[in-house]
Amino acid sequence: MRSLPEPSPCSPATRGIRWLPRIDAGYRFAAGEHVTSTITAAWLLMTELRAYIEDLAGARDIPDAAALVKIKIAELLLQVDAVLGRVAAPPEMHRLPMLMAYGLGDVAAMDGATATRVLGLDVATDAAEVDRLTAVLEELLAAFPSDLVDALQPENQGHVLRFLRSANKACERVGCDAGFLAPLMTSL
Repeated sequence: MRSLPEPSPCSPATRGIRWLPRIDAGYRFAAGEHVTSTITAAWLLMTELRAYIEDLAGARDIPDAAALVKIKIAELLLQVDAVLGRVAAPPEMHRLPMLMAYGLGDVAAMDGATATRVLGLDVATDAAEVDRLTAVLEELLAAFPSDLVDALQPENQGHVLRFLRSANKACERVGCDAGFLAPLMTSL
């Protein structure tokens, strides 16, 4: 893993938000659980969130499509939050209402109203909103304590393979089964 990035100037929408507050906060978790949850969260962010960012850019001039992508992003972030919190993710149809009602705790410490505002779920999705949300999501990705490249880009395949090898070694070191990596790899 790389060292934590230098704090960057936050967008006004995310000023005061601490991304990924518990990943390196010193909480005591069983090593195997910590490794599997962190690797799974990294994989979801590196593959699915990056794909949604690309979809968002592609829908930049199609407000209804971009609004749907925002909903999928919100649902994914609640799933990542559940993974990092070591709890079962709610069924997909409940993720958006849960995020809007209760917010996030492990992706970012924010209540439902703040999550709704930060993800732009309460505003029209025009080109400026797509740009703003993309910047917010890039802040989140930059805050992760590892490089989360776009796994769908051919030039990054070497990085993805190194990530998987490192994940396997981390599992070996803490004595957890790396079998959870197989479904992650096939999801790509």
